[in-house]
Amino acid sequence: MASSPGHAVPTRRLPATPARQARDRQKNVRVAGEIARYLGAISILIVGAIHAQQYYDAYFRVVPTIGTLFLLSFIGAIVAGVVLFTPVRRLGDRFGGFVLVVAALGAIGIALGTLVSLLISEYTPLFGFMESGYRFAVVLTLVFDGLTTLFLGVFLTLVGPQLITAFKFERGGSS
Repeated sequence: MASSPGHAVPTRRLPATPARQARDRQKNVRVAGEIARYLGAISILIVGAIHAQQYYDAYFRVVPTIGTLFLLSFIGAIVAGVVLFTPVRRLGDRFGGFVLVVAALGAIGIALGTLVSLLISEYTPLFGFMESGYRFAVVLTLVFDGLTTLFLGVFLTLVGPQLITAFKFERGGSS
């Protein structure tokens, strides 16, 4: 029987096999991990941009120790963010995955270090400097520090088990 242009031809779907379900689940986890990775990269780059702006425009470069930390945070955030955007998995899943994990951990370290330092400096002097109130730049930094930690934490949670499996199979281990 021929179908008319207004009628859809029913298609027959194959039942989902456990292997297909596992592949689909693994694909979904990988896609979610990649989305979290890129959102984390954007977040840490924003943290870096805020630190650069504060270093140059808000003159934190003249504050001893704090100025140096702002500059180092900016440089570290740019490096981590760029690495997280770079397709390093083309170097191999094992090596590329390792590089991404190191970059994600570095970005989380920068974000948490900034977050904790800001919170401390609101209540007590930190390296001789004390914040006074939650300026817009401080609020933005706190928000993007939290987002960086959240997104890259999700990325590491989703990618970590895959990396462990890749290391085991490449080394020939069974446990």
